Amino acid sequence: MAWLKITVDTSSVGIDVVCAKLGAMGYDTLEIEDADAFDAFVSHEKPYWQLVEEELTAAMKGIHRVHFYVTEEEAGVVSLVEQALSSLSTRQDMGSLRVTSHIVQEEDWMHNWKQYYKPMPIGKRILIQPEWEPLADGEDRVVFWCDPGMSFGTGTHATTRLCLEFLDNWVTKSCRVTDLGCGSGILSVVALLLGAKEAHAVDIDKQAVDVATRNGQRNNCDGLSVTCTNLLTDTHFWETLAPADIVCANLVSDLLCELAQHLADAVANGGHLIASGILEAHCPRVTEALIAQGLTVEATAMQDGWASLHMRKKQ
Repeated sequence: MAWLKITVDTSSVGIDVVCAKLGAMGYDTLEIEDADAFDAFVSHEKPYWQLVEEELTAAMKGIHRVHFYVTEEEAGVVSLVEQALSSLSTRQDMGSLRVTSHIVQEEDWMHNWKQYYKPMPIGKRILIQPEWEPLADGEDRVVFWCDPGMSFGTGTHATTRLCLEFLDNWVTKSCRVTDLGCGSGILSVVALLLGAKEAHAVDIDKQAVDVATRNGQRNNCDGLSVTCTNLLTDTHFWETLAPADIVCANLVSDLLCELAQHLADAVANGGHLIASGILEAHCPRVTEALIAQGLTVEATAMQDGWASLHMRKKQ
């Protein structure tokens, strides 16, 4: 089925006014592009972002638009919207108020992507398995069943793959794991599937915490606990966190540097720190910050411009 996408170009100030006008006409399912809101979001979330693509930033510059969709048969809506907005044309802060439209074809976005996501072996022992794919006969790897459509971290990104490869080498039976910035919980759950006694997954995003919990349930994992908190501000969390044999910190470079002392304290004597989410160019800075806290580098892995560190704490 084809739809008519109608776009109103306005200003940051005009977005709310245009939305109100369209809502009064009965069009209340709206898509908004606002460069000012985008810039504010990126600025506010800067401690948690590694980078924002320059192309995306450039593409958003000066953009203030409202979109909505109607059927092809409703092409006359364009004229109606122009008439409804004409009373705003005398205001200089409304932008151009230009109304345009073009045809877009409906696709089954909810399911089409699944054809590209296949079972993925990682390391010697791990298999990431989408839940709609049948498990191959004779599969002897540890299987992490997942629904990638609802997850933050499915093994496809280099930072997650590198962490999983380190876990594949170092998880032993009865070890305890802390997973900081857990996203989908993939590292915690895989650690438990590999034999870890318990895993504590932590993320600032409530939705990520919910997904991690569901992935634990999906894979029938006992020993998983999940916490939602801000690692930068929650001093009580760090004070009460029991040292773990393996600490995974798949964060970003700035966070790894700022939390370096906490990360070192979170590792049990003789234990491992897996630090990831590091751009290759930032690797020396992160390594230096962690070494300053008494950790030693066991290995550095690079993939697709990203780096992960395997570090060790002395007995």
